Amino acid sequence: MNKFDLKKNWWVVVVVAGVVGIGLLVISEKWFPAYQMIGSALGLGLIGASFCWAYSTDRERLWWSIIPGLGVFALLLGILPDLFFGTDSKYDWINVLVMGLGVVVIAWFLKRKGAKQVLIIVSMFFFLVGFLMAPFNLIQKIILVIADILVAVFFLWKSRTLPEK
Repeated sequence: MNKFDLKKNWWVVVVVAGVVGIGLLVISEKWFPAYQMIGSALGLGLIGASFCWAYSTDRERLWWSIIPGLGVFALLLGILPDLFFGTDSKYDWINVLVMGLGVVVIAWFLKRKGAKQVLIIVSMFFFLVGFLMAPFNLIQKIILVIADILVAVFFLWKSRTLPEK
């Protein structure tokens, strides 16, 4: 009799975690609105953890699964400033910068040159948007935008020596 190998059938874990995670999101929103933030965090955390687990089973073949896995955790961290500053839109620039930091962490994990370069560019845009949304004066925004572009160009230039895989 064949044993069911979870590492070989990693997708089953991701699908089940996705269904349960979305179920937690819906249930907490509809039936327990006072606990919606907790249900959302648990549901999204479960989905992110399932992709990270898939990545840990075969890092070479499932290299891509770290992107949605850590991306969900970056999304959760991006919502975190709302707990400290409230949901007033004047603080949304902080959420965007935190998401940019999450993308940087994902790029740091990746070894593949092309994927790393794409995420460097994506993080640059997150930071550009966050800096432009920030309540800084025009000169400060210009300096931050120039610094962001220079940092992104530096890391893109540095990544050109990475192997393709």
